[in-house]
Amino acid sequence: MNKLEALRLFCAAADSGNFRQTALLLGVSPQAVTRAVAFLEQEFGDALFVRNTRTTAITPFGRQVYAEAKTALAHTDALFQQFSRKERESLAGPVRVALPEVDEWGLLEAVLHGLRDYPEIVPDWRSGNALSNTDREQIDVGVRVGVPQANDFIIHPAAPLRLQTVMSPELLARTGAPHSVADLRARFPLVGLLDINSGKLFEYDYPHTVFAPEAPAFIAPNNRHALQAVLQGRAAGQFAAWTVQPHIRQGRLKTVLPDDEMTLNWQLYVYRPRRHRHTARVKIVFDLLAEALTRFFHDETRTG
Repeated sequence: MNKLEALRLFCAAADSGNFRQTALLLGVSPQAVTRAVAFLEQEFGDALFVRNTRTTAITPFGRQVYAEAKTALAHTDALFQQFSRKERESLAGPVRVALPEVDEWGLLEAVLHGLRDYPEIVPDWRSGNALSNTDREQIDVGVRVGVPQANDFIIHPAAPLRLQTVMSPELLARTGAPHSVADLRARFPLVGLLDINSGKLFEYDYPHTVFAPEAPAFIAPNNRHALQAVLQGRAAGQFAAWTVQPHIRQGRLKTVLPDDEMTLNWQLYVYRPRRHRHTARVKIVFDLLAEALTRFFHDETRTG
């Protein structure tokens, strides 16, 4: 096993205190984290964690190794950055950025403001969901919703994906609130969000069932357009909480079925391919996006 990667997995596990959560955030299997820790314990000849069926606690020896490992990893990264010729020469050129429909969060404004001292960095901004496979392969930095794949990407998690079902006050006045998920599915007009890759509608996801709308009242591949149909009272819909919370605070939307809200094992996160690990201009844009998203969700939590 690669010793450097094993140390990275160990440090991540020490930070989270949970092997399964570490695997989820890094996009690896729980077994990979377990194997890395076991490998290091064999190398060092002492236990790094005390584990049972319910808890995982780092040992005093593990804390010593963690402190040294964090320092060593930081020095390793700094060494490559300091002596990499590409790093010294990479402050000029394009950075292709891919985002879902989140421009209203002020991300573009934050990135452009942060790049005011780097006029030779050229943002190539690709917002929306209509990216071909070729486009995706050429992305330098992006924002994505899903399970982070840390094997191939450096990631910065921003927020978990919590799903809420919402209706406009006008639609609620006409139909009343659904009594259950089954009632919502059978009796209420629903928006259908189209997956342009498969041509099928995305499913509504609840703790005990999933379903795709059978006779949607509005169909669009664009999440913003689907939300607009809900705001106009044409249909109910299920959306990420970060999408609907501003409208809920303004009274333009109401939550329904609160006991059936779902938090998926997905994250909204910023990513960059590991092949760009030491490319300065890519890292600058990555850090600006991560900072802007962190600030946005901090402000959302505070005001919500």
